[in-house]
Amino acid sequence: MLLIMPVAEEFKLQGFKVLNDVVFNQVLVSCNNDEQTKNVLEIVQKSGECWCGNAKWENRDVIRVSVCSWATTEADVSRSVKAFVDALNISKSH
Repeated sequence: MLLIMPVAEEFKLQGFKVLNDVVFNQVLVSCNNDEQTKNVLEIVQKSGECWCGNAKWENRDVIRVSVCSWATTEADVSRSVKAFVDALNISKSH
């Protein structure tokens, strides 16, 4: 089963913007603005829960998330999305 679709849906449910048509193993997400997106990415990367990278999409900063390991489980997906939610909450409090 492709886990990227549930990842994209979880991001949407948690208030993130999913910017691309999810067709394989990558989803591009953003927050309300570039600064918040960059802050969330930094916090998620420092958390060590999952790794994701930065990218540009239509001249905006975005977070590129790939689900590419056969060993990734739904629990892994949920923990990773929770790391994003926690990072977003931290970002909003600063």
